[in-house]
Amino acid sequence: MNVKHIKLAIKERKTVLDEFAKILAKVRKGESSFNESELSFQNIDTLRKVLTEKRMELLHAIKRQSPGSIYELAKIVDRDLKSVNTDITVLVNLGLVSLEKSKDERKKSKPSVDFDRLSVEIAI
Repeated sequence: MNVKHIKLAIKERKTVLDEFAKILAKVRKGESSFNESELSFQNIDTLRKVLTEKRMELLHAIKRQSPGSIYELAKIVDRDLKSVNTDITVLVNLGLVSLEKSKDERKKSKPSVDFDRLSVEIAI
């Protein structure tokens, strides 16, 4: 099993921008491609607002039960479809969930999670 980690970091905006500038300079020189998966948040409150308990529950259900659609996912977690759709949109925009569109009679999107671990890193 291939284990992929995504690091969640709490960093000041200036730090994130400085790191981005360094990576961009390397990429432009052809020296490096960026392959570390990291999401940075300005503070813990922002992290908590984005990765809520309900969204973490969705990630877990997708990883463990591999639902065939968002509708099926909503049934698994016993939540209303509209709320699950909203949360899935946030998780897709963060790159934590990907959606595979099906080509059968009905338009369905199969959610998937391609990592096994989220780790939080907080600088003190």
